[in-house]
Amino acid sequence: MPTYEYVALGPDGRKANGVVSADTARAARRELRFRQLTPLTLSEASEEKSSQKIRKGGLSSSDRVIITRQLAMMIGSGTPVEEALGAVSTQSEKPGVRRLLASMRDRVSEGHKLSEALTDAGRAFPPLYRSVVAAGEVSGNLGQVLGQLAVYLEKSQKTRRKVQTAMIYPAVLACVALVVISLLMVFVVPRIVAQFDAFGDDLPPLTQMVIGLSAFMRDWGIVFGLAVAGGVAGLQRLLRRPAIKRRVDRFWLGVPVIGKLARTTNSARFARTFAMLLESRTPLAESLVAARGSLGNLVFVDALEGVIRNVREGMAPATALSKAGVFPPMLTHLAASGAASGNLPELMAKGADYLEDEFDGASSIALGLLEPFVILVLGGIVAMIVLSIMLPILQLNTIAFG
Repeated sequence: MPTYEYVALGPDGRKANGVVSADTARAARRELRFRQLTPLTLSEASEEKSSQKIRKGGLSSSDRVIITRQLAMMIGSGTPVEEALGAVSTQSEKPGVRRLLASMRDRVSEGHKLSEALTDAGRAFPPLYRSVVAAGEVSGNLGQVLGQLAVYLEKSQKTRRKVQTAMIYPAVLACVALVVISLLMVFVVPRIVAQFDAFGDDLPPLTQMVIGLSAFMRDWGIVFGLAVAGGVAGLQRLLRRPAIKRRVDRFWLGVPVIGKLARTTNSARFARTFAMLLESRTPLAESLVAARGSLGNLVFVDALEGVIRNVREGMAPATALSKAGVFPPMLTHLAASGAASGNLPELMAKGADYLEDEFDGASSIALGLLEPFVILVLGGIVAMIVLSIMLPILQLNTIAFG
C-alpha cells in the first residue's frame, strides 16, 4: 500500500504534517478528511528512499525507546499491531521516523510479522531487538515482551549516558592538551632550539629527542595523521570479519580490568534478556536464541551456541551454562536454584541486577581513575618538553660560571 506525505490544516486552523497509507491519492485525502484534516499538499513518499535513509542513519536510542514504550502500551491493551504502528507513526515529530513506521505498518498489513518488518528496517533496530520481538510473537505475549524490552532499553540508555557524561571532561582535556602540545612542538620548540646551535652535537639526549620529534611533526605531521586515520578505518573494516573480531574479543577478555568489565556486561545482558523472555513465557530454547543477540563478544556468542545445543539435547540450563566456561559461577548457581525451585526468571533477573550493579561500580571506579591518569600523562609530556628546553640553558649557565 502506498504511503503519502501530507501537510494539512487541523480543526483549530494549525498546520499538521505526517504520513498516511492509502491505495490512491483520493483515498488518502478521504482518510485525512475523516480525521478532520484539510489537506494542503499531498505527495507519495518513496518507500525505498525512506528505508535507505533509515538504514544509513539508523534510529536514535531515544526514538527507539519511545517507539517501544508506545507499542507496548497499545499492543498490550489489545490494539492490533497494524493499528498500533499507524498510531505511533502519527505521533512522531520526525519525518524519517514517521516514514519508517508507516513502511512497517504496510508490511504488517500485507501479512508479515512485526519481527519481519523490523528486519526490513535494517539498522534501525539491532539484532537483539528483532530477536526479542520474534520470541514474543512465538510466545503470544508480544505486548508484555515489548514492555520489558522498553525497560531494558531505558536502563541501557541510562548507563550509556552515564558513561558518556563521565567521559566528557577527560576527552575535552585530552583534546585541548594534544592541541597545545602539537602547537608547542611545531611552532615554539623549533624557535627556541635554534638558539642552541652553538652546542652542536653536545645537546642533552632528551633535547635531541624532542628536537627530532618536533622536526618530524613539522615535516610529516599531516601525513602521519592521515596514516593514523586510515589505519583506524582499516581496523574497523577488519573487525567486521568474524574471525578477526573473535581473536580481538578473546584478547580483551584476557586483559585484567577490561576483561572483567567485558565479562560482567555480557553476562548481565544475557541474564537480563533471558529473564525477560522467560517471564513472558517464551520457551526455554527460544529464549536462549533471542538472548544470544544481546552479546557483543563473539567468544560469549560461541559459548552460548554450545549452551543452546546442549539444552536442546536435554541438558539442564545450569549445567550447560557452567560447561560454557565464560559465565560467572554466581549466574550458574542462580540458574540451578531457579530450575530447582521453579523461579528461574526471577533468579536470573536478580543475577542481572547484581551484575549490572557490579558493572556500574567497576566502571565508575575506572572512569574516576581515568581523569587523573590523563592529567598525569599529558602533564608528563609537557614537563618533558619544558625540561628538554631547560637542560641546555642550565648547561650553558654551568659553562659560563664554571
